[in-house]
Amino acid sequence: MITGSGKDGRVTKEDLINHMEGSTVAKIRSTPAVRAFAKENNLNISNIKGTGTDGRVTRSDVLDFMNGGAPAGAAVSKAAGGAARVGIPSQPPLTGVMAEDQVKKIVGIKKAMTKTMTQSLSIPTFTYSDDIDATATMALRKDLKTHLPDLTLLPFFIKALSLAMTEFPLVNSIVDPAVDSEGYIKEYVIKKDHNYAVAIDSEHGLMTPNIKKVNEKSILQINQELR
Repeated sequence: MITGSGKDGRVTKEDLINHMEGSTVAKIRSTPAVRAFAKENNLNISNIKGTGTDGRVTRSDVLDFMNGGAPAGAAVSKAAGGAARVGIPSQPPLTGVMAEDQVKKIVGIKKAMTKTMTQSLSIPTFTYSDDIDATATMALRKDLKTHLPDLTLLPFFIKALSLAMTEFPLVNSIVDPAVDSEGYIKEYVIKKDHNYAVAIDSEHGLMTPNIKKVNEKSILQINQELR
């Protein structure tokens, strides 16, 4: 028999899910979306401490648990503002290294690159491609190169991206990881500055210069920063 937790003892969708998942899990309060998220990450939600209303397990609780947070029955630390800590799940430890393998230290520029590339994993990505008639741009660059031999096409493309971002500012936004009591993200921030990191193949390896405030720079200024 299923005990309803809804108004006037009505059986809710959550009650049905709880019943199907077993009596132990049924004692854990959470939304179907949070349960599905825990399942996707092969987690037993009954092991996760809930910090939501009436001890409800939220999405942030699941993320906190994945990052080494406290299990059920233990105290869970909270960040400023009362929201549970949210972050990117850490990578599993390295395995499969054999005695005959060579272990090399990462130093210098390569070490800095690994830090930057690892941080980039937190940035949502998408790929867009299109065909553009650049005849006029090529002609303009050809005229300017008589006075500016180091001018490339790259600053033209970067400036074009900035102009497009001005028209579609949502592309230049970041999500605030703070969540509400149900584990849902509450807001995002549209950034004023257009900052672009460009991957460049150099004699020292892959470099990614970060050009700040492209929306306030000219094509020539962008070209100068790329040199």
